[in-house]
Amino acid sequence: MPSQKPVLKNFKTILVAVVGLGLTLLLYLIGQEIFAGIAIIITGTLLLVLIISADAAKNAQPIILADLSPNHREIIIENVGTYAAEKLEIFASDIDEPWYVERLEFDTTTRLTLPDMVKSLIVEVTYQFKDYPRRSKSFSLGRFEQETDQDLFKPMFPLFGWKNK
Repeated sequence: MPSQKPVLKNFKTILVAVVGLGLTLLLYLIGQEIFAGIAIIITGTLLLVLIISADAAKNAQPIILADLSPNHREIIIENVGTYAAEKLEIFASDIDEPWYVERLEFDTTTRLTLPDMVKSLIVEVTYQFKDYPRRSKSFSLGRFEQETDQDLFKPMFPLFGWKNK
C-alpha cells in the first residue's frame, strides 16, 4: 500500500483547492457569476502562494553577499537566503589571517573588522550548508581603477566617418 505522506504534506493545498472550487461552483449555480469569478481568482492566488511557499521551503539554501562598510574599515557578510550557512571562511586579499564564522543564520549579517582602511579589496567566502559540498564565492569590493583612456561616446563600430583624433 503506498504511503500517504505526499497527500498529507499537500493537505493545505488540496483543502484550499476543494473549498475554493466548491465555493466557486456554488456561487455560479445560484447565479452570482461575478462573485464566482472573484472566488476563482482568490482561490488561484492562494494556491499559487501555497505552492511557491512549499517549493521555497523544499529548496532552502543560503545566499551569501559581501560588501564594504561605508567607512571602508569593515567587511559586511550577509546571508539573504532561506537557510543557515555553516563553517564560513573569509579570505581577503593582502590580509594574512582569514576570518572564521561558525554559523550565519538566514537574513542576518556579520561584520569583520579590517586592520586598516582599504580602498578596494577582493574577498573569497567559502561556506557549507546541510551535507552538501563546500561552496566558494568571490567578491570585488570597493572602487577599482577605471581605464581612463576609454571614450564613452566612441561607437562600437565606425559610423559616419568617426576618426580618432
